[in-house]
Amino acid sequence: MSNNKHNLIGIRYAAVAAAASLSLLLAGCGGSEPEPTRAPEPAAAVAVEPTKVPADIIEKGKGVYNQYGCQACHAIQGFAEGAVGPALTNLYVNAQKTIASSEYKSSAGKATTVEEYIRESILNPNAFVVAQCPTGPCPQGVMVQNFKDQISESDLEALVGNLMTLGR
Repeated sequence: MSNNKHNLIGIRYAAVAAAASLSLLLAGCGGSEPEPTRAPEPAAAVAVEPTKVPADIIEKGKGVYNQYGCQACHAIQGFAEGAVGPALTNLYVNAQKTIASSEYKSSAGKATTVEEYIRESILNPNAFVVAQCPTGPCPQGVMVQNFKDQISESDLEALVGNLMTLGR
């Protein structure tokens, strides 16, 4: 058999196979309307890594933490030894849990993000009082009540930025 005949037979078989495949495909459709496309199922909620805080803001925030005496009440492992208010070493994770808790949701707290929660805790400390402090139940009013009148916006931003890095 010559090469041309061999190629012609191969082409015929390919054409027959393609026609058969097309017939099967069309038969499977049944000629009816296609089913409407369903919306994809929603993905499970995934914790998103917070925006990275610039190193200069973190450093300024550490200074602000000391300047305003936060270390006298709040411990941060390896940085501050305070024992009056809640420890802040794992603040980021603890804040996420707090915001999701029924206790927080039924309080005057309105934060929906860790950053909002930290800011709220500084500026409106009685919106939500953490249940447990190192020496027992955390009392309402123990945090400086007029801190919002004492701290500049720049210092507040640095303090919140620094605290956002704790526990991540």
